[in-house]
Amino acid sequence: MSVEELKRAVLEKAKIEAEHILKKAEEEAKNIIEEAQKKKLMLIEEKKKEIVAKLNPDARIAEAKYRARLILAEAKDSIIREVVIHVNSILNSLPQNIRFESIKRLIDESIQEVLNSVGKVNSITIRVSSKDIDFIDAIKRYVEESYNIRIEGIYTTNIIGGVIVECMNGEIIIDNSYEERLKKVLRNMMPQLAKIGL
Repeated sequence: MSVEELKRAVLEKAKIEAEHILKKAEEEAKNIIEEAQKKKLMLIEEKKKEIVAKLNPDARIAEAKYRARLILAEAKDSIIREVVIHVNSILNSLPQNIRFESIKRLIDESIQEVLNSVGKVNSITIRVSSKDIDFIDAIKRYVEESYNIRIEGIYTTNIIGGVIVECMNGEIIIDNSYEERLKKVLRNMMPQLAKIGL
């Protein structure tokens, strides 16, 4: 082998080794990059899990809904309290003539309800607010003349207005006090208030 041929052979061998080293380096670099990518993705997933665990969105949503329900319940209670206060204020300040007309109308409703239940009654007892004590004689006359029903007694009781009519020794009691009427109105409001919720 001549010197020139030996030189070429050495160069060729060096070239092959260089290419081999370069290829190996590229593969190693590729592996390093892929490994780094995997670690990066794993790290991202771990961080995501940590954030989700800290935030706990389901628990936070449930807590928010619970707080919203409490706020709504308080708002509904507040509405009811305001209605009661407002209505009581109106009822307590009714002029005497309107108050008496209201009592007569509630007596009419009460007696009609009694008659619908038992057909006929001979006597009734009526309870009114102490504010209406001045109407006792007028109430007695009104009932006896309008219905030919004897009044056993008209007594005051702890109501702000309206009447409570009793008959048959208290077996039948028709509570048409303002308080009871207001309760009925509020019960009728409940379905509408219930629609305001979660």
